[in-house]
Amino acid sequence: MKRVLVPIDFSDNSVFALKIGLELSNQLHASLRMIHVQTGQKYAPEFLGDNPEERLIGQAKAWLEHLIEKYGPEYRVYNGEFDFKVREGNVVREITNQARYDDVSLIVVGTHGVSGVEDRWLGSNAYRLVSHAPCPVLTTRKGMKWESPHRIVLPLDHNKLTRKIVPVVTGFGKLLKAEINILALQRKSRWILPGLSDIYAKQAEKYIKSNTDLEVSVTPFKWGGDAKNILSLAREKGASVIAIHLSKALSPFDSVFRPFANELLNLADIPVLVVPVKE
Repeated sequence: MKRVLVPIDFSDNSVFALKIGLELSNQLHASLRMIHVQTGQKYAPEFLGDNPEERLIGQAKAWLEHLIEKYGPEYRVYNGEFDFKVREGNVVREITNQARYDDVSLIVVGTHGVSGVEDRWLGSNAYRLVSHAPCPVLTTRKGMKWESPHRIVLPLDHNKLTRKIVPVVTGFGKLLKAEINILALQRKSRWILPGLSDIYAKQAEKYIKSNTDLEVSVTPFKWGGDAKNILSLAREKGASVIAIHLSKALSPFDSVFRPFANELLNLADIPVLVVPVKE
């Protein structure tokens, strides 16, 4: 059975991610596992409010059991499991190790977390997680739009690796019954063959239309590498997800998406699906 993994640091953002993880687990017919990484810091769940009697250290298991009791009725997968793991150590390492051990299909993480996720997920920690994760990672935050009808914006650049995420995004789109808008990112450079991103975008469009009945379109987009421009366009299109690839290669001539992904995770007010790809 497939499994969805949700890191929990007891912030409102991680609980929001859990709600999305529940919805996706039901649609995937997948088991759902929460993971909390203890780092020795003192904190209490935001959902407990200001009651000092509840602000106890080392009660992670009790708090996780509270979340299962509260949200368990919403988990409706036949023979599925909704459980949790508590680990200690480096947050990113422990989450990625658990994802590999469980053969996780998707990680859903709330950004801007506290304590159990090393103060803040946003920025370097979020980027480190998506950089090391063995599976797609959906980053989200409380207040972000997550409701039907879903629309996915899929930027494709000139790099051949960009096409590798199309089957994953297609499957995610089918799960959400989402409209998919492909952005053919056009950049002027002596090192880039003109029109290559347009070719890849058309190939992606053909693949999606051949394998689904989803509505799909292609938008040519002159792009200078700035995440703000794509975010602005995604907002205009009413996107509920931006899907990008992140290459595992370390070549300096690799896709422009490495610095772009980091910037996007810092600025995004829309959930971002990051799909790892290898050469």
